[in-house]
Amino acid sequence: MKKTIEIHETAFVTSAFRASNVALSKDCFAALWANEKTDAHAKEYVEEVSKYEPIAHCLRNRYFFETIQSLFKQKKIEVLINFGAGFSMYPFLLDQGLEHIEIDQDDVIAYKKERIFKWMQEGKLPERKIEYISTDFNESKEAELFIKVQKIKKGRSCFILIEGVLFFIDKEDTLRLFELFKKIQNTEDYIGSVSFKKELEHTLGFQKMISFIEKNLVANQKFQYQTINDDFYNQLGGYELIDQKDHHSLGKIYGSDLIFKKDILLNEQMYLLKKN
Repeated sequence: MKKTIEIHETAFVTSAFRASNVALSKDCFAALWANEKTDAHAKEYVEEVSKYEPIAHCLRNRYFFETIQSLFKQKKIEVLINFGAGFSMYPFLLDQGLEHIEIDQDDVIAYKKERIFKWMQEGKLPERKIEYISTDFNESKEAELFIKVQKIKKGRSCFILIEGVLFFIDKEDTLRLFELFKKIQNTEDYIGSVSFKKELEHTLGFQKMISFIEKNLVANQKFQYQTINDDFYNQLGGYELIDQKDHHSLGKIYGSDLIFKKDILLNEQMYLLKKN
């Protein structure tokens, strides 16, 4: 497929959003990625797209933090595989016994690996075992990825997390990724996936987001995005959908005072799948 995006500041902006409300996100290390340029870009995004984006990213981080932590404590998973890890800090938020495989594009992995090592050396982060794999989700590299992941995973139970990726790739790439997940995982392993429903395309917030991306991130090219309805997950062969949340439902769980205007909320869907 034609490559439509390059690595840009969105990974930093996501960290800025997570750092905006640590009590909600539970990410006490996100602020390490902060810098003046990132903060300015995050402020611009909130002003031009949706005032709810910081709280939405905090809710998403909280949901997966608590879900993964619970499964680990129940001894149901041993490894977290984060596809499109960006600058997320799950390895330092979750229990030390959980091992981590972080997968992203070359420049993200190189920069993150260098910074994480430095911060651990300086005592700003606790010691964790993290394996990094560089790849490009726009290219067909499943065979290479499978070998690398299996060499690290060694047959252990795992949770695959894919957030902030599916929006930027097409259906063909998505299907290839989920076929790879099926090969990687054992029975009763889990996937946590994030995507937008197609109905969201008609909202003001979504239209503002696309305009912002086209203006700032792809040099005025027409941005190609993907939305995914529930049917994809309900009909995914080999998996059972066992939980689904969105920002509305998470707002009620983690903060009863959170009331969103639907037209400007970029309401993501969080799906939890179990391999059968």
